[in-house]
Amino acid sequence: MTFVGSDERPVLLPGALVGDAADGTVKSVAKVLDLLEHLGAAGQPVGISDLARAAGLHVSTAHRLLRTLVRRGYVEQRSDTRRYALGPRVHALGGAYLGGSDLVGAAYPVIEELRDRLGETIHVAVWDDGQVLEVCHAETTQPVGVSLRLGRRDPAHATAIGKVLMAARGRAEVDRLLAGPLVAVTGHTVTATAKLRCEIERVRAQDYAVDDEELADGLCCVGVPVRDRHGRVVAGLSVAMPKARFDAARIPEWVAMLRAAADGLAGRLAG
Repeated sequence: MTFVGSDERPVLLPGALVGDAADGTVKSVAKVLDLLEHLGAAGQPVGISDLARAAGLHVSTAHRLLRTLVRRGYVEQRSDTRRYALGPRVHALGGAYLGGSDLVGAAYPVIEELRDRLGETIHVAVWDDGQVLEVCHAETTQPVGVSLRLGRRDPAHATAIGKVLMAARGRAEVDRLLAGPLVAVTGHTVTATAKLRCEIERVRAQDYAVDDEELADGLCCVGVPVRDRHGRVVAGLSVAMPKARFDAARIPEWVAMLRAAADGLAGRLAG
């Protein structure tokens, strides 16, 4: 058994969670974050066994951690199914982040204007270690359009924004990402390493990317990078539409409008 805390009031923690990992992180904190991230990625309530397996924990240990998260409001347990979902405190933190983000505040006027001009949904997302995190969007007002959950994470290789953000990473980092398993989200998702590497090189050269039903069936997107005043890519900007309204001949037009909006957003960020 291992005790942590002050000499006067030691606290007993589960042995498997005590101590620092080789990379200097705290195991118990890392496991709590694993649980929260798995709940966020699932998008629906998850059972204790699946959560424990995803976090690499014994069920009893996962239960203790989840009980604390439930008491603090970061996780909810559904009374009917006993499954777990993210709680209101997590959403409050997310709202605080978005509300305090210079990017989000600067982006909304730009993407709303672009939405009105194009008549389609506009997304802004940032890089998150092989995934893209959507930080804001302006939804189309058309009867049939694209509506995706704000704050969602998607695999970078399956999205237009993800591919432009991946193209902005160093080649060594891209190689690391491509060496891992690439999930086929739809039947159109590119998962062959050689083909995806060529796609990233093409995106790097042309400075825009297309997602043709690679993230969701019937969904198409065109994305461009957003750069800061130093030329560093800080986000991605995309237009999303149903496949029925996607016309490849209009890609140059959409790219030009996206680039103009990205430049406007960059100017607002430089402020």
